[in-house]
Amino acid sequence: MKYLITESKLKSVIKDKFGLDLTGRVELDPSLYKILNDFDLYYSYEGLRRRLNMENYGPMYLIELDGNRKVLYQMNYSSNNPLILDNKGDVYDESDFMDFLGIRPFGLTLEQFLDLYI
Repeated sequence: MKYLITESKLKSVIKDKFGLDLTGRVELDPSLYKILNDFDLYYSYEGLRRRLNMENYGPMYLIELDGNRKVLYQMNYSSNNPLILDNKGDVYDESDFMDFLGIRPFGLTLEQFLDLYI
């Protein structure tokens, strides 16, 4: 038997069962200056600008988690390897970050999950 879950219902399940609500805390293609406020130790303006303009990279997401922890996410479609970097310098692979958020059992990619909150 298959079940159809709407986007709003999925967000409710994630919030109720896992205590995770990113409503208003995910930004698609944030400005370079906003990113550099928190990630200037890891990226230069030119490096970020190049990364945002390369054809094989997808959109960049800025995710605000609890406290002052922020995470950058961007998929490299040619290598199928995402960039997941937090403002403390920790680098994650997609499955570890999904485990960190507690949402891996849903079978969504991180990009699909973040698109729920855009």
